[in-house]
Amino acid sequence: MLMTCYGVIRVISTVILDNSTQIILPSDRIDRCYASSVVQLSHSLGSRPFEPRGQINVRSLKSGSVNIQQDSSYDWKDYKEAAEANEFYHLEAFVKYNGIERTFLTSTKACLLYESQLADIITIHVDLLGNIYGVSVATPHSQQCTGTVLEFEPNFNTTVLISYMEHGPVPDVAMYVQKVEQEKVAKERGETKDNRSFIAKYWMYIVPLVLVFMMSGASNPEQPAR
Repeated sequence: MLMTCYGVIRVISTVILDNSTQIILPSDRIDRCYASSVVQLSHSLGSRPFEPRGQINVRSLKSGSVNIQQDSSYDWKDYKEAAEANEFYHLEAFVKYNGIERTFLTSTKACLLYESQLADIITIHVDLLGNIYGVSVATPHSQQCTGTVLEFEPNFNTTVLISYMEHGPVPDVAMYVQKVEQEKVAKERGETKDNRSFIAKYWMYIVPLVLVFMMSGASNPEQPAR
């Protein structure tokens, strides 16, 4: 069964495209304009050959124009057999963006997808430059398979997430420089008190003296007693 849906992202964090597909992205990133990209999906159960599943068209994250087409291509009995055999469900994503083509492979347990009745989460990972560097699949179902599932229509109920790479913590250089300058001025005024021990204060004088005594003792050894 072919499923097509369209959606436009507005200045909110979550937008429901239709009853079976949604796209969620942080509101502070919506104003960024990334190039359009195409994600072609293929899937496989266990060791079976890959078959086409559908396509995700991300035309622009700024305007939020998204088109998704999906076709399960497998019967629910196929998912049941794969789940009972403890096999994996494999998803291959062929991505085209900015003239670059890359292929990503991700997997999850077939029993988790089967027991969630084909409800899955596809996450598109985007770096700070707007390039797709990864695609992953997961299920909202728990990590433990129970084995109790009623017959269902093999139609995907997909949630598409856009995951942006975040900046790491940046050191406060200005505050550190200001603190060093304040300590320097206070030391020049004599406002700071040196609480270090005697050795910590004058080690640069003590060490040379110790070395001189040691070297003088080594050069003038005591004569053996007769």
